Amino acid sequence: MVDPVDIHRIAGAALLGGAIILFGAGYAILHALSRLSGSSVLAGFSLLCYAALAACVGGLAVLLHLWGLWLVLVALMLTGYFIAPRFIWRLSEQVHEGDSKKE
Repeated sequence: MVDPVDIHRIAGAALLGGAIILFGAGYAILHALSRLSGSSVLAGFSLLCYAALAACVGGLAVLLHLWGLWLVLVALMLTGYFIAPRFIWRLSEQVHEGDSKKE
């Protein structure tokens, strides 16, 4: 029989994993929208989504008892989630800048 504590840990990990995906998507979408509109309010909300993402990642690390090299992987994941939308935005600007020069 499965220990009830393990069931709570598995369910919590599943919920936190889903929240990580949702907050990561929210951060990326709000970051792009803030850059399109120039809105500092949307930029603030995007950073709020990232903070919620980081909190969920921290909760997941504690819940699953991730220590040692696993924390390095967690830090790399958080860094990637923060940097990726910024690089994608710059790539999109460069690609579309070339399109406007052709016309």
